[in-house]
Amino acid sequence: MARHDIEILHVDDDHGSLVDAVAVLASEGGGWMNVEPGVDDEHRVEPPGMFTWFTARGPKVPVGTFVPGSEREPASVGLSHGAGRDAGERLADAGVVAPADWAARQDHPKRGMVWEVHPQRVDAEAVADVGEAVHRAIALADDDDLILVTGSFYVLAAAREVLAGMREEAG
Repeated sequence: MARHDIEILHVDDDHGSLVDAVAVLASEGGGWMNVEPGVDDEHRVEPPGMFTWFTARGPKVPVGTFVPGSEREPASVGLSHGAGRDAGERLADAGVVAPADWAARQDHPKRGMVWEVHPQRVDAEAVADVGEAVHRAIALADDDDLILVTGSFYVLAAAREVLAGMREEAG
């Protein structure tokens, strides 16, 4: 019988436990990790009823997934979302594209988007808050890079505030 370990991490200001969990997962090469924003239950309520099985939309609150690669299989990064059809096309039209070495494998309205990533190119860093994350991403980005902020409306609002403040400082 297969054994499944489940560990739930609540990450507030200290992201060390999340970074450690990703490192263990990547080193063991098995399993997967789902990451989702902390959202009040009242904001994550999905429409009730049996007809939700037949809708062409994913979850209301986005969920990111990381599956580590192996010597035979590439790592994968996924995003389940409620944006509906052609989400990848709409992101591309808005100038948001995955890194060139990521291979798109799925863009499905209900199951989400999936990219395959060479295991050696999976690079992540955790920071204490959204403002620090935005500043760090800008510091690391080159002229050809794009910074994508995803998460709950709370995360997006905080990132927008930081960017607006930076715009005001720049004059």
